[in-house]
Amino acid sequence: MPVRRKYSSEVPTIPDEYDFLYPKFFLENPKKQSKVENVLRPLVLGRYGVFKIKEVFINELELGLQKNPKRQSSLQMENTFLPGLPNGTEHGEFLALDLGGTNFRVIHVVLKKNVSLPEYFIKYYSVPESTRLGPGEFLFDFLASCIDDFLTERDLCARKLNLGFCFSFPMTQEALNKGILVSWTKSFNCSGVVGNDAVQMLKEALDRKGVSTVNIVAVVNDTTGTLVKGAYVDHNCFIGMILGTGSNACYLEKVENMPKYEEHLSAIKEVVVDIEWGAFGDNGVLNFMKTEFDNAVDSNSLLVGSFTFEKMFSGKFLGELVRNVLVKLIREGLLFDGRASETLLTQQTFTTADVSAFE
Repeated sequence: MPVRRKYSSEVPTIPDEYDFLYPKFFLENPKKQSKVENVLRPLVLGRYGVFKIKEVFINELELGLQKNPKRQSSLQMENTFLPGLPNGTEHGEFLALDLGGTNFRVIHVVLKKNVSLPEYFIKYYSVPESTRLGPGEFLFDFLASCIDDFLTERDLCARKLNLGFCFSFPMTQEALNKGILVSWTKSFNCSGVVGNDAVQMLKEALDRKGVSTVNIVAVVNDTTGTLVKGAYVDHNCFIGMILGTGSNACYLEKVENMPKYEEHLSAIKEVVVDIEWGAFGDNGVLNFMKTEFDNAVDSNSLLVGSFTFEKMFSGKFLGELVRNVLVKLIREGLLFDGRASETLLTQQTFTTADVSAFE
């Protein structure tokens, strides 16, 4: 039987240093301030809201690890087939790829035994929008061309190198080097890739390009990659989290807590689990905290009804969320004397970088 975790059921007292849960501002006009606060109030969770999210998250997490849950969890809780974390003794030369945003990175990594700072040689390649939204074969041909360019530039064409592929999208992993794309996220929506193995598609593209010295040994997403790097630097690191264009987390779990995968993992005690918490709430469990602004962002997004949690705070969506709030304040005559520019009224014109700049 899996060992059930023990959690406190008490609503915590929020210390003074967590004052950000209760943001305060002051206007000279008390009546206007009250109206602005009414618009913003649904966005403020407070300690009870935070505690409820914690309870729902734990329940979804445990459902996602069950073999036959009473209902489907919104958390994928994916087995990464990674049975442990680095201990600092690893050494050798490798290639690493990082695909997840508008920039694609190819990296030559040199690990030296018992040296905590690896050597990195990195080159960035901008992925055009037409490639991010076109046929999947075109995307992988583009990646293969970038790899070939990098190998040529680094004079590595004749070297046999193992490669780790950081593919930062939801996958169902069937082996350490086999990842089936579940869905695209962020700014990608290539046809012909969902339901297929990203590693195999990259191998085929490399074959078409004539690159034969590279061996793809592992595919992970950016969250797992972050945990591996963190554990390499600090052996007490067991959780990886991404808070950027998108958001996700992973952690090292005991196999005895994973009935869903026990038949595949009988020979090991621990494995890294990819939570895929960007989709947390897609089944409605977070509807209690969704606001009209969240609904507006979702309805105008590329993947409507998906990645509920990610759309509430990640870098790709935060600017649009704030823009919707500003538009409502303007329309109610509470900001800019009720006058809005055409730019502000246009979707996707206000970025998270803009929010950071004036905040």
